[in-house]
This record gives sequence, C-alpha cells and structure tokens, in this order.
Amino acid sequence: MEVLSFNELIKLIWKNFRLLFVIGLLTLIGSACISLILPVYYKSTTTIFPVKLAQVPVNETAFRRGNISDFGETGEAEQALEVLNSTSLMERVVNKFDLYSHYKIKQTDPAAKFFVFKTYEGNVDIKRTKFNSIQITVKDKDPIMAANMANAIASYLDTLKYEMVHLRANELVNNLELQHTKQQELIDSLKITMDQLTNKGIMSQFQRGYLLEAYAQAVGAERNQLRILVDSNIKYGEEFDKVERIYDREIENILLINKYLVQTKADGAIQFSQKFVVDAAEPAERKSYPVRWLVVLVSLISSMCISIGLLLIRQSWPEYKKNLES
Repeated sequence: MEVLSFNELIKLIWKNFRLLFVIGLLTLIGSACISLILPVYYKSTTTIFPVKLAQVPVNETAFRRGNISDFGETGEAEQALEVLNSTSLMERVVNKFDLYSHYKIKQTDPAAKFFVFKTYEGNVDIKRTKFNSIQITVKDKDPIMAANMANAIASYLDTLKYEMVHLRANELVNNLELQHTKQQELIDSLKITMDQLTNKGIMSQFQRGYLLEAYAQAVGAERNQLRILVDSNIKYGEEFDKVERIYDREIENILLINKYLVQTKADGAIQFSQKFVVDAAEPAERKSYPVRWLVVLVSLISSMCISIGLLLIRQSWPEYKKNLES
C-alpha cells in the first residue's frame, strides 16, 4: 500500500483549494450561526469541608471522637458524597426549585421523573477534591438559580444527615430508656435485699472490722449482745458482700446508660452542622457555556479534516478499485 507523502497532501489541498475554501467559509458561517443560538449557561460553585465530629459534644465520649473544629478525612468526605448524590436530596432540590417547570418537563409524563433527574445530573457536578473538600458546581441558564441550587444542595447535607441521625437516635433512646428501667428495677431489688440484711444487723466488710474489734474489747452482757451480732455477720456477711459488689457494679452500669442516654437525646434533638462552608456560591457574572470562538474553531477543523479525508478517498479510489478487480 502506497503511503501518502506530505508533499502529495499539500498538492491535493492546493489542487482543491477553492472547494476547501468554500467548505470552510460555509462551515464558519454555519457554526457561527449555531453558536449564536446555543443556550447560554452560567456556572456557580460552592466548596465545603465535612466535619470530623458530627454530633453534639455533651460528654467525654463525644469529645474522644474528635474536636468540633477538626476537618473531616476521606471517610467523612465519601459519606457526604453519598448523601449529596442521593435520590432523596435530588427530590428535595427538584421540589424546592420546581425543576419540572424550570426544565420544561411535563410532570404528567410517565417518564417525567426520569427526565428531570437526568437533566439535573447533567447540570450538577459534585466531586471530592484531593484535599477532601467537596465542590458542588451547578450550571443553569439563570445565574441566580445556579447559585441558589448550589447553596441549597450544600444545606441539605445538614438536613438529611440530621433526619437520619434523628431517626436512629429516637430508636436508640427508646432502647436505652427500656434498659434504664430494667436496670433501675434490678438496683431496687438489690437495695431491698441489702436493707433486709442490714435490718438483721449485717454490716459491710469495713464495718465488720470495727465490730470484731469492739467484740474483742467488750465484757459481760455487752459482749454477749455483740456475740449474737458477730454470729449473724459471720453467717450472712459473705452474702451481704456479694450483693453489695453486684449493687456497686449495677450502679456503674446505670450511670453509663444515663451518659449514653443524654448524648443520644442531644444528637436527636439538636441539628448539628455537618460541614464547613469555604466558599458559598455566588451568581456568575459571565457565561461559562458556550465558548463561541471554540465552537467555530472546532467545527472548522472538523470540516477540513473530513473534507480532506474524502478527497483522499476519491483520489485513491480508482487505484483501490483496480487492485480489487485484479
């Protein structure tokens, strides 16, 4: 197969210069007209950082998870991306800004939801940067709409995460309150047992030490009275110590339940911000699309390449046909 040299290509172009000139001129005129009627889009961007601590710091348990001023890492950024790209968030933005009307999609159409979501996804770009920030970029024919949508998407991150936390917190609160009730009943029963033993004169291990010391020093009738008390403590002292140890342990458990209960109620009741806003979206002053000169340039280059390719095929076709026939 014969390779076309650069000189032959120049000759081909020169030979068909008039034709290429006319094609180029028509392309310039056509692409310029098309670029003028293309819809104009404006772009607005907001940048946010997810937070490290996504709960109300009520006790040391929450503080150990991070500081409220700490920026989130990769995990927090990926979680925020999942929320920001969720269908639930898209539905809220669509309803808030009436995007069916804005995108001129008939809501009665059976596929209306599909088309509005596809248009939304084409106009909204949400991505994580290498610094773990999240950029929310919205393009729209209306610069104010683009800015408002970008800021609304960022704000819905707080709303959706709060609703998820609130739902889970309520379930956890109900469970913790049930456990607290059971724990309190156990403590009350242990307290009753300890009171019953105390009424029999049973003392704690520490108090029994003083009892034995007093018994050793007592004489006469007092010693006989203390003897009865000492015998009772020898008989039931071990049981009292066991109940007392269990009681102390269960008191610690109910205090721990109370700690988690207070934290969970705070998480479910207070909408804690899930982000730091680095730059809020502002209405763009200049359009971002289309770049008319680029449209014309790409159209011209494409038409020239296609035209030269067709000329090469036309020039080489007789030889190729002859080879095929032979």
